[in-house]
Formats: sequence, structure tokens, C-alpha cells
Amino acid sequence: MQNQRLNFGDRINLMEEDVRLYYTALRDYLLSFKKVKNRLSIRCDSFRLGGELICKMAIGGKTLKIFLAVDATKEEVRSKKLHFRDMSSSLAYKEVPAMIPVKSELCVNKVIEVIDLMMKERGATKKNK
Repeated sequence: MQNQRLNFGDRINLMEEDVRLYYTALRDYLLSFKKVKNRLSIRCDSFRLGGELICKMAIGGKTLKIFLAVDATKEEVRSKKLHFRDMSSSLAYKEVPAMIPVKSELCVNKVIEVIDLMMKERGATKKNK
């Protein structure tokens, strides 16, 4: 019960090292695009491109879950062989319906490929280093 009172940042800090590394890698990759901003709330870390919600990251049990604003039925997204779960029936995830549990480094790399497809679709470009 005590875990529910913690905000998202505190819960990430309590997670195992590998989960923190997955979160950091995905967060940094999303923030490497121009006009992408994040906001930490009690439940999740949300990312917006301009004003459009493109991603949420949350903790479920001991698993990092990423919710993306992609159509998981498209062939180029399905070809990544990720286990998508449709969350569009939930009001909180209406804008970001494709949920992927992130459990490995390989999964992180595949999610980054899906993020690339999503950002290319929206015309987003990377920041200059």
C-alpha cells in the first residue's frame, strides 16, 4: 500500500537497476527530439510533442510500461515483433493506446525503432548535439 503514495520519480528510484536503465534510455531518446517535453506526475511520466501527447511511461508491479501513440495494427509496427496491448478502452490511455511492457534491453531497442516510426510520421526531427 505504501508504494501507491509515492510519486513516479520515487518509484523509479526504488526499482531494480535494469528497470531504471530502461527508463533512462527511453526517456533520453524521446527527449532527443525537437519540441518534446516531459512532465512527471504521481502515476507516470508523460511526453508531448508540441501539444500532442505521444507517450506515457508508468510502473506496473516491477515492470516498466510504455504507452505510445501508434497504430499497432500497421505492418511496419507489427514487424518489430513486440507484444502490444490495446489500452484504447481506458480513458487515461485514449491518446496513447499501444502499451508495451519493457522487460529487456532488446525490447528497449525495438521500442526505440517504434518511436522512430512514430516521430517520422509526425515530422519530428532530432536536436542538434
